[in-house]
Amino acid sequence: MNATSGLAGIWAAAITPVDASLRPDAPKAIEYYRELLQDGCDGLNLLGTTGEAMSFSAVERERFMRAVAESGMPLGRIMVGTGAASLADCAFLTRSAFELGFSAALIMPPFFYRDASDDGIVAFFDRVLARAWTPGPRVLLYNFPKMSGITFHAALLERLTAEFPEAIVGMKDSSNDRELQAEVLAGHPRFVVFPGSESYLLAAKAYGAAGCISGSVCLWPKLAAEALQAGDDSLMQQLCERREALAGVPLIAAVRYLTAKARGDAEWERSMPPLQALTERERQALDAALLSV
Repeated sequence: MNATSGLAGIWAAAITPVDASLRPDAPKAIEYYRELLQDGCDGLNLLGTTGEAMSFSAVERERFMRAVAESGMPLGRIMVGTGAASLADCAFLTRSAFELGFSAALIMPPFFYRDASDDGIVAFFDRVLARAWTPGPRVLLYNFPKMSGITFHAALLERLTAEFPEAIVGMKDSSNDRELQAEVLAGHPRFVVFPGSESYLLAAKAYGAAGCISGSVCLWPKLAAEALQAGDDSLMQQLCERREALAGVPLIAAVRYLTAKARGDAEWERSMPPLQALTERERQALDAALLSV
């Protein structure tokens, strides 16, 4: 099988339902995730930024991963975020993702020490993969410097893919740096690049991107899938207008609110502290913005 087989299309960076004890609610999540896969998503990214992974312990994340893996869901269509500031936690979660059979591990660089050198980042991945990787599973790098403080710039990507060519097969770029994406793909056409937004799907497809991994695409997966498959500019315009309607409010809280509203279950608005639900004013503004598109 090609190392990048199946890693393409519309992937939702899914929210994690949280119970009253502030733990991931696996039964509720599994029901919802099944529906997303039926409603137009080619795949799911669990326990990413939208999934508030960094607000859960490594043990809680592993238990949630295991519950999903044991649910009978198609793991070839699910990747999990395994990044952590702790090398041991990152290796533990990455190894767990591989052993449980998920499609890929999405790994953010270690954060907190934001002056880390390229040599330090390469050393981190060297130690993580030495503990976690076995032939077959795949790693996608997670480029989100706004959150991690570290950028997977082109030269660093070149080093990492040269050092770990069998393990590292792609990148999710939540910086949405189109120049970086195009530069990487020009030099490595088989490298899988997922922008972190659906708002420029067709432009990204034109220079070789695989699709998108987005926290908001779960709200309109059918529209996104149709726009990508048909290459339809009018559908793309509708998609952009809906995505732009979310501007001005916190994205994760907005997705939680709209999911809670659609499912008739206010518990979906519960986030892990320090994140908070939308205010009533923000809910009204968001409802009005979506009504206008």
